[in-house]
Amino acid sequence: MSSIEKNTAVPGLSDDALASPDVKKFLSLIKEKDEQIKNSMKAVSDLKLKNEQLQAKINWFEEQIKLEKSKAFSRRSEKHEVLQFDFFGNDTEEHVEETVDEEKAVPKKTRAKKTIGRRIDTSKLPREKVIYDLDENDKCCTACGNTRHCIGEDISEQIEYIPAQIKVIKHVRPKYACRTCDDIKVSPKPDSVIPKCMAGPSLITEVILGKYQRHIPLYRQSQILLAEGVDIPDNTLGNWALTASEALAPLGEAMWGQLKESKYIQADETPVKMLSLNKKGYMWCYFSIDPKKRQVMYEYHVSRGAEVVNNRIAEVKGVVQSDGYSGYNGLRECEDIISVGCFAHCRRKFVDVIKISNSKRGKAHDAIEIIGALYEIEREAKEMQLSPAERKVLRQEKAKPILDKFTSWLTASYPKVPPKSKLGGAIKYALNQWSYLTEYINHGEVEIDNNWVENKIRPLALGRKNWLFVGNQRGADAAALFYSLIETCKLHGIQPRVYLNAVFRQTNRLRRGEVAAKDLLPYTIDKTLLSESS
Repeated sequence: MSSIEKNTAVPGLSDDALASPDVKKFLSLIKEKDEQIKNSMKAVSDLKLKNEQLQAKINWFEEQIKLEKSKAFSRRSEKHEVLQFDFFGNDTEEHVEETVDEEKAVPKKTRAKKTIGRRIDTSKLPREKVIYDLDENDKCCTACGNTRHCIGEDISEQIEYIPAQIKVIKHVRPKYACRTCDDIKVSPKPDSVIPKCMAGPSLITEVILGKYQRHIPLYRQSQILLAEGVDIPDNTLGNWALTASEALAPLGEAMWGQLKESKYIQADETPVKMLSLNKKGYMWCYFSIDPKKRQVMYEYHVSRGAEVVNNRIAEVKGVVQSDGYSGYNGLRECEDIISVGCFAHCRRKFVDVIKISNSKRGKAHDAIEIIGALYEIEREAKEMQLSPAERKVLRQEKAKPILDKFTSWLTASYPKVPPKSKLGGAIKYALNQWSYLTEYINHGEVEIDNNWVENKIRPLALGRKNWLFVGNQRGADAAALFYSLIETCKLHGIQPRVYLNAVFRQTNRLRRGEVAAKDLLPYTIDKTLLSESS
């Protein structure tokens, strides 16, 4: 019964009158209108909710568009002074004046003023002396006829480039026979990197460095060689590189063994397409930061699942530093692993908020300043060249109060922002990762972020822009091995060309078990082997 029917005690109308057909019809109409009003109010409420949801989607898409515009047309630097600039044309002189005093909250590292030009260090280059002397006639003075005497030299230097030389080395082995007993003797044949292959170690090395260090696809290398007078198809070059990687495969296994003994590892991953499967896979990267045994290991896998990283470093007993990707959650549950987060990823999310926002000042700027103060402490420790123990003390003294302030700020700010906005996502990420983000202050040898391993992703990313994809699993494994060896050589100040030339000359000894793979790694190889191949 409606509210109208419940209140039928109308003055002047008897029960008989209320029971009349006309009155009942009137009350029925009122009840119908009452239901229509209720339905209309519910429809309005539903439309308001739907409108709010649609507006949230619009806001999200607008944020994505602004962020993509920023990536495409703006500076990618995450420095504080760069972030004060409005990327979308709303910047004014008044905005600059407002931010000057605010930036004083975070002291900045002063840099020496750059000079124009740069003197090139040529001390390690070979020198050839060319003397431009006067003719004998010009050595006589035209005024008095006496002979001029040399009073000094005017010396200038130029750097010249001598192109690489490609040549054929003919290995001749004379045969000697005994006429009496028909005994034939010949000197042993030099070992080849690839059996029955014309390519010598130096040529194979140049092909590998061309693709994996200088990022030149094989078909371009084939064209370069053709210009030098030798026609080698790109598929032949590819076969050489693949076969050479299989010859050095024991070195990769030895490096994986060393990685599992590491006490501090940074991990990251990046997408790489595989042509044979026509799908996106991932190149996983592990940076072992143990002193004297630093190494970089790459591994290709079609999956980004947790099982990949678990299979590789779940046995590690030490620190594993990574971003907040859920694939690393399994490692964080291991008792022997100390998980550390990455403040660079945390900071980057607030940077994205600033890049898509038109406001001159906001919560994202506050977060950037607080994180900037943490990085200033790291710069101070680096400039003072503190030991790990001293850096831990400095962090506990200076960084811990800032982190306490930051967590209070995050907790108080989160309820005040839309949870699905970029700012809400940045704050939520920081809160969810907080225990891992702050763990670095308890370990002086650990960095505040995993930028070191990200820097080791860059050579691969640069190469990917040139060769675009890996052909199959065999090619992906070869790329992973050569990138690992090349980047590890750089960590130890070894020229990759010298190193690869040296180990390629040891492949047959390695195959016969005359030398152990662990003794040929960049940080364990005998320096005399390197000097012989340089």
